[in-house]
Amino acid sequence: MYKASNFIPSQLTINSWDDLKPYFDILLGGQINNSDDLSQLIVHYSEILSVFHEQNAWAYINMSRETDNQKYVDRHELFAVKIAPELEKAGNAVEKMIVNHPAFADLPNERYGQFKKKLKRELELFRKENVVLSAEISKLSTKYDQLTGGLTVTLDGEEMPMPKAAVRLQSADRAIRQEAWLAMSEKRYSVKGKADDIYNGMLKLRVETAKNADYENYRDYSHAAHQRFDYTPQDAIDFQNAIEEHIVPLARKIAESHRDKLGLAQDDYRPWDVAGEPVGQEALKPFGTGLELLEKTISIFGDVHPQFGNNLKAMQSADLFDLESRKGKAPGGYNYGLETTGMPFIFMNAAGTHRNVVTMCHEGGHAMHTFLTNDESLIHYRNTPSEMAETASMSMELITAERWNIFYDKKDHIRARREHLEDIISFFPWCATVDAFQHWVYLNPEHTVAERDNYFDELIQRFTPGLVNWDGYDHFRKSLWQRQLHIFGMPFYYIEYGIAQLGALQVYRLYKQDPEAALAGYIKGLSLGSSKPLPEVWEAMGIKFDFSADTLKELVEFVQQELTKLQD
Repeated sequence: MYKASNFIPSQLTINSWDDLKPYFDILLGGQINNSDDLSQLIVHYSEILSVFHEQNAWAYINMSRETDNQKYVDRHELFAVKIAPELEKAGNAVEKMIVNHPAFADLPNERYGQFKKKLKRELELFRKENVVLSAEISKLSTKYDQLTGGLTVTLDGEEMPMPKAAVRLQSADRAIRQEAWLAMSEKRYSVKGKADDIYNGMLKLRVETAKNADYENYRDYSHAAHQRFDYTPQDAIDFQNAIEEHIVPLARKIAESHRDKLGLAQDDYRPWDVAGEPVGQEALKPFGTGLELLEKTISIFGDVHPQFGNNLKAMQSADLFDLESRKGKAPGGYNYGLETTGMPFIFMNAAGTHRNVVTMCHEGGHAMHTFLTNDESLIHYRNTPSEMAETASMSMELITAERWNIFYDKKDHIRARREHLEDIISFFPWCATVDAFQHWVYLNPEHTVAERDNYFDELIQRFTPGLVNWDGYDHFRKSLWQRQLHIFGMPFYYIEYGIAQLGALQVYRLYKQDPEAALAGYIKGLSLGSSKPLPEVWEAMGIKFDFSADTLKELVEFVQQELTKLQD
């Protein structure tokens, strides 16, 4: 954990912009004589941002834990709508001062090369009028969280949140699956109009944001804003095409095999069957409570590396987990780094499924990333590109998989590992669908709701062609995109999952060959944060930053080999 200079109290309570403003005033009024002075100012600037982001994190965490708690909603909106815009404007002034100072060029590139690149990009994109738009988008994002977090269905006389109801989709009883799927789909569809209105509002504001920054479209603006220095939007499109060519056929075979195990005719594989278990086979039940999930995960992580287990124990002692699903809790899962505490908070909606085990290991990988960068003094380097962040988490899924026997007997452990690898293959087409959908949405911003739904439907047919029979339920299929929270709250944050999965598969392949070397590379790469370009970070991990069709084909073959080893 890095030692702050106490330029700003790490425990400062922020209730308004006035609590932060004096520290920015000091920075903006200070005397900078040389590069050493400038370096010190950069550290102080990072400390202010760290204090803000920690409290902003808690405002979001508390709101997502209790979306129906108005006190928490109001505090989250205070940060998003009142404080963050002022901080963004003040931060822009500080960053201009840093970049325009003669000593900026004297900062050594070995240490500050990535920092310089990041700051210049932020200054290129900054527009004062976009600060207000960002706050408005944040408010709409909160509305989406509240809308989806409040959805429940009643099954067998019990009202339950969506994640708990979704467990029934794995039942071997087809009638139970169908009842649950219909109830969930109808409930989601009942708020489709509201979700469309929220998204339309976001779309309009994002298009305006891009135009203000002199971009022709929000797709290209977002690519720049994500600071993707190492690949282009066209590379992302090429990746979509490679997934269609090399992954979709294998994903289809996996789905066909599942359909055959269920004993269903070719035209009778319905949407409520996709996650179902064959008659006589129950869904995997790895744990009963969130505490059991956590304690077994701590054991697994400690077995991988003692420090990994100790990190999770430290989080447990600090009460930095909220794992179980409940009414009023936002959907999804996340690891949120706490910038002054040096540890993260893990949030998820556990309901006793194997998917929850994967999610826990995934978020645990993010958590290790937070720990491995917490001695970095610059928040700009602790915050890593999504492609690297997701490589950390997805690699941990694969590294821990061989130790999931703590949850299962031998037969179910093999089954869990096989299903995990199959899910990786099946994920790629959805990743391409979500990314391609957003390319079209923001390159064609004048579209209607119907056109948007129809285009999404075309993508479903392209990347998951014709296997599931949706007769009578096409309207549900066309609105499936509304279930993906990234499309609403984190636009264009999705292709990273696909890129990172290729990185994770490389890490796993290396781990199977030489566990010690793979772990050393994993720790080294994660420790770099974003202080080096992505290709250099991946090279430090012993892997290559390449998501070309050739690499995709090579790694798919590796997965197929692993699946063959795990046959019943």
